[in-house]
Amino acid sequence: MSAASPTNSPLLHNRYRILSRLGEGRLATVYRAEDERLRRHVLVHLLRTELVPQENLRRRFEEEARRGAQLSHPGLLEVYDSGDVSGRPYMVTEDIAGQPLADVGLLNPGEALGVVRTVVSAVAMAQSQGVPHPPVSSRNVWLLPGGRAVLLENWTIPPSETVQDLAPYRAPERAAGGPPTPATSVYALGILAWETFVGRRPFDPQQPLGTQANQELPPISTVRPAIFSPELDRIVTQAVAPDPSLRYTTPIDFGRALDHYADASTAQTGRLATLPTGITATVPAQPTPVPAAAPAEAPQVRPKRAFRRAQQAAPAVAPPPPPPVLQAPPTSRTMSAPAPQYNQQAVDQQIKREVKRQVRRQGCQRALIKRTTQLVLVFLLLYGIYLGIGYTYDWATGRLAQINPTEWLTSRLPNPSDFVPSWLRNPGELTATYRVTRPVRLRSSPGASADTNIVKVLEAGSRVQQIGPPEADPDGQPYTWLRVIVLDDGTQGWIANLEGLLE
Repeated sequence: MSAASPTNSPLLHNRYRILSRLGEGRLATVYRAEDERLRRHVLVHLLRTELVPQENLRRRFEEEARRGAQLSHPGLLEVYDSGDVSGRPYMVTEDIAGQPLADVGLLNPGEALGVVRTVVSAVAMAQSQGVPHPPVSSRNVWLLPGGRAVLLENWTIPPSETVQDLAPYRAPERAAGGPPTPATSVYALGILAWETFVGRRPFDPQQPLGTQANQELPPISTVRPAIFSPELDRIVTQAVAPDPSLRYTTPIDFGRALDHYADASTAQTGRLATLPTGITATVPAQPTPVPAAAPAEAPQVRPKRAFRRAQQAAPAVAPPPPPPVLQAPPTSRTMSAPAPQYNQQAVDQQIKREVKRQVRRQGCQRALIKRTTQLVLVFLLLYGIYLGIGYTYDWATGRLAQINPTEWLTSRLPNPSDFVPSWLRNPGELTATYRVTRPVRLRSSPGASADTNIVKVLEAGSRVQQIGPPEADPDGQPYTWLRVIVLDDGTQGWIANLEGLLE
């Protein structure tokens, strides 16, 4: 699928009209399309042709599309649809217009903190739900009009440059060949946070992989003195620690530390007191400066003494008057309604609630497993005490002298089959088909004590099928009753399971 003109642009699944080809990412080729059903622009991500035979990448792409549709976060693209065309899976997401974080330049501290918190929370939520997410990189983080930050697979980077672009964000243990872990994600997010606040990458992307493990990352306040925050330096330094055990355990912990820092840095302070309405301030009169008399003859003195005498002879200068207080209230001006903007504070609150919900859900699951294990152990302990008491009693009464201890223990243990009904152990009995060998009465309910519940008389040779578990005779007779259906006419009822009656 390539760029096409409006007259011959292809139509995907009779719905998505392909408008233009935007580029190729790490996994997919991205097109801008129009959803002709909902009349909106979308992005179509089509797995690259050369990656279709690679089963692991194909499965990752399909999993990202399927699980991504169940995940809603402002820091990730919204997945609308997915499918398969000519053996190539595709994914339809929202259309965006923005630019990579690496091309934006220096941000003010408030904007930088909002971008970092959004990306960290997006990665934390995706990992908590097992959803694959794009790699962390300043070229994979796009800033949209209104201040929204989105983590995506950048389609403007040639696939051959992807490895070099992600090199500065690779943790030392990953560069050494270790597997990806939540701690490696924390390291990548810490490097991204440093870059977002400083405005450049901390390491040279052209240097060999793994050499950055021996380089110490300078504090943010050292590189950008305008941001002097020891607490922020501590948080980022802990996130990019070379030793994984010294970092935050998961992106959730890293995001929680950033949330605490944001709450502390944006705390409200007290306001200065103002004069009540109607009270005016008196402006003190300015003293009239007295000019100094000119000396009759300037004496010949050395420069140092002359400067001191000039200071002593200089007249006092009155301080400038304070600004006057308005006597009348300011005239009201009609303000036009501000244009709707992206509410970063509301997004932060939503992120907090979602992260707390995920943490609470995982805590409930762990607590349930813990309580279940404790109950099983308590049951086993009590049952062991019961067996011990029984063994002690039998030993005291002399019964153990005549009984094998193994047989004694086996007789005391419960038989698992006793807890499972026979019809459940052998489900085939519920649908068994029988032939009646002699005439028998089909009754509407179990029991042969009355003739009022007779439905019909089955002749010899009639075929019936069991449709339920057997029930005991209500009168205590030594046989059971079977609920059956007559295969000839569909009549249902009960017949006695007498010996030789059914075969």
